[in-house]
Amino acid sequence: MADLEELVSKGEGLKDRKLKLFGLRLSGASIVAAFAFISTIIGTLYGGFLMYQKVEGIANLDLDAIAGQMAKTSSDVMRIEEHADAIKIELKKDMTDLRNAQWNLESKVDGKLQSVDTKLTNYDDKLDRFEIKVEKTKVDMEKRIQESLDNPLAN
Repeated sequence: MADLEELVSKGEGLKDRKLKLFGLRLSGASIVAAFAFISTIIGTLYGGFLMYQKVEGIANLDLDAIAGQMAKTSSDVMRIEEHADAIKIELKKDMTDLRNAQWNLESKVDGKLQSVDTKLTNYDDKLDRFEIKVEKTKVDMEKRIQESLDNPLAN
């Protein structure tokens, strides 16, 4: 335990100690402050150097080449825009043609369906008339057969 007390007493004495450096007497806090000040100055100089490099890089850009590239890109965009407009017009025309073709097809199908319906109705009417004639012929035949059977001279 005595060793621990000795260490604590040595540590408490450190804050009061002063260091002599280049003829100046400095405490621990002033050394830390000087280190922070020097670090700030060095960091500022490094940041300034990086900023200088960036500015030099921007200053060395070939603006004519960039402007030329932008002009080429602009002309490409205009050309693509013209093609897109032409395609849009063609698509509208195609859509109109498709709508007209669909309408014509629907009209033809409706006409055919009406024609088929009319023919079916006519066939139904003819079939009804035929069945009536068959029935009448049947009745007439049965009547003649019966008359022939009832005739005493038929034997």
